[in-house]
Amino acid sequence: MRSGRTFMSPGHWLPVLGLTLLLVDSLGGEDFYFHPEWGFDSYEITVPRKLSFRGGEQGAARRMSYLLQVQGQKHVLHLWPKRLLLPRHLQVFSYTEQGELVEDYPYIPRDCSYVGVVEGAEDSEATLSTCAGGLRGILKIDAKYYQMEPLRGSSGFEHALYLLKDEWEFQDRISGFTGDATEEPTAQPDIMARRSDFADSVKHQRYLELAMIFDHERYLYMNSNVSRIIDDAIFMSGVVDTYFQELSLRIHLKRVEVWTSRSKVRHSYGRAASALTRFTEDRRHALKAATPADWEHTYVQGNLSDRNSWHWGNVCGKGFVGSGCVIVDYNLLFPATLTAREIGHSVGMALDTQYCQCRGKHSCIMGTGRSGFSNCSYNDYINYVRQKATCLTDIPGLGYVVKRCGNTIVEDGEECDCGSAEDCEGDPCCKPNCKFKMGAKCSAGLCCHRCRFRPSGFACREEENECDLPEYCNGTSSRCPDDAYKHDGTPCQRDARCFRKGCWSTYQQCQRIFGADAREAPHPCFEAVNLVGDQYGNCGVVSVGNYRRCSRQDALCGRVQCVHVPALPAMPDHTSVVSTPLQDQRLLCWGLGYHLALGSTGIPDLGVVHDGTPCGQGRVCWNRTCVEASTLRLGCVPEDCNHRGACNNRGHCHCEDGWAPPLCVEQGDGGSEDSGPRRKPKEEEEVSPIPQVVIPVVLRVCLFIISVAFVIHRSRSGHLLTDEQKPPPPPPLPPTETKIQEPTQREETPEIGKPTKKVTWSPMIALGRRVTE
Repeated sequence: MRSGRTFMSPGHWLPVLGLTLLLVDSLGGEDFYFHPEWGFDSYEITVPRKLSFRGGEQGAARRMSYLLQVQGQKHVLHLWPKRLLLPRHLQVFSYTEQGELVEDYPYIPRDCSYVGVVEGAEDSEATLSTCAGGLRGILKIDAKYYQMEPLRGSSGFEHALYLLKDEWEFQDRISGFTGDATEEPTAQPDIMARRSDFADSVKHQRYLELAMIFDHERYLYMNSNVSRIIDDAIFMSGVVDTYFQELSLRIHLKRVEVWTSRSKVRHSYGRAASALTRFTEDRRHALKAATPADWEHTYVQGNLSDRNSWHWGNVCGKGFVGSGCVIVDYNLLFPATLTAREIGHSVGMALDTQYCQCRGKHSCIMGTGRSGFSNCSYNDYINYVRQKATCLTDIPGLGYVVKRCGNTIVEDGEECDCGSAEDCEGDPCCKPNCKFKMGAKCSAGLCCHRCRFRPSGFACREEENECDLPEYCNGTSSRCPDDAYKHDGTPCQRDARCFRKGCWSTYQQCQRIFGADAREAPHPCFEAVNLVGDQYGNCGVVSVGNYRRCSRQDALCGRVQCVHVPALPAMPDHTSVVSTPLQDQRLLCWGLGYHLALGSTGIPDLGVVHDGTPCGQGRVCWNRTCVEASTLRLGCVPEDCNHRGACNNRGHCHCEDGWAPPLCVEQGDGGSEDSGPRRKPKEEEEVSPIPQVVIPVVLRVCLFIISVAFVIHRSRSGHLLTDEQKPPPPPPLPPTETKIQEPTQREETPEIGKPTKKVTWSPMIALGRRVTE
């Protein structure tokens, strides 16, 4: 096995030439030669060894682990698949030599993009892809960055690790462009210093669909290899997604465009301003066949004289918006970081100032570095998405799907779609031609039952708990109204407050994690853990690996602490359990840790204290701080509903039974404008009519059963017996004077004093039954 061999670039050409022969196929062309000034300090070859664990794959998250040697040290790398990063069929546009558009949909394997950490490293992160075979991406170990590339010409799973230079900076004039560029506000020291308080306030996941465009010079630089450019796009989009995961913003690669025939950006301009003037004119007439994306980013091969990156407009804005940057060589971390910076501008982030806080001496992405986002960027992003980023709430779809009848997706012109002809055989509502069967009104949906709409007022979604609200069918659609719940801040049990459809308290949270015997820990446990500021106890995240310490006032809003844990129950995969003994108070505090790298894998953070959890009299947790409960009230209060209903999460009144929306003033059936009408009284309910053919059939069956019962009854009473079936008359009585005869063999002499049984005949003999007296 070959591992741990290091090749130093300055002045060591013989090892470099040997490595070059192996890197030719890996880096995209047979005429590639290594140059020592491409931004790498050193290179080495390593052979990752996949580790197997008892029980096979590591849980539902399908973790993979590798043992690899880096600079003479062995490291264990843990990887988890990213979700919703790539569509199953990525839309790719290129051009023929004649300039004709070519549209393609290359297959992308499922779950081939990964995020991970290095076990035991203080500052580590990994963004790798296996979409094209091998492990390709960025590996960070103890603040050192490596670009990992598989050696495709190798038969021993060998990989090259490129060590990136420690110090690198963008040009002084990095970004900005004419038009709707983001304005930089004047820094305010007091406000900036407190912006980290908002670091974890973005609770809802958001998604940005990204289109990447590569110019003709880049196409030529990559030896006219479109497949290699697609792999680079997957590489860089994965890195950008990792940057933004701490903001709960996912980057979804929607489309790739390669200018294979001509370049729309002329390098003869020399400056970004001149080149991009023509580019924006062209993009205003973008491809009609292209699926829409939230943001477009263009890569220009080579250097421009005035700047490395630029942007115009903001995401979700009107008109054409997008950004671009230079891409110089095979070092992909540099253009990926520039892409993240320009996307940061698109979501409202300004450049960092001296008052912005980043990790130690490192500079953040919106400064001149690559160490995550600063507290200023957090605050800018939160303020922007609260007001202007509605398009980022759409969850990316399945990607390209051929529109046709039989794909099980109801599309324009179709009433239903039951799939193939074989699948439709068992469907009572839909025909193979995507039309309803005779008499059918619907085929699917919570308000569809036996091919007909549920009656108006039918509860299609019951409330899950005291903070939820029910929804009802309207009688004319198969669709159940969107889920609604009580307004954040509505009081619920144990002095808690409703928040995001749940009634949260540390008491309930401890029981959900550690079992029914667990209880919330006393205040000293929360202070001892959450005032530290690490992954086991904190009040938010400033940047990757940099956690915010809780103040004493906010300690109850950090990570949950529990006591009375007699035994550890079964935990989800990758869960870190930590116990903190407090000798003075004779307490053993239990909690859970959580690494940020798990966020993009879909593994939930079970140990964070939920918003709405009580943290004192009349106070609740909100954004990891303990605030007045009134902070959660926005727009609607019970008085607006005349105390005859509850406010829902859309700011509308959900009226009690007997009162009508919108304000619960007039009498009615209850419900809200969002939930649909409540069920009407039984005498007023609309019942689906029973088909008329059913009534005669039921009557005939009943008459038949009655007739059979009557016949059986008469037969048992003997009234239906014929003369031939009647028994013979009884024999005549013997004369008064008789002679005593000796008993025959077939007769028995009765015992003296014992009554004699007298056998008589009865009509029941006909039914096989003898009566004795």
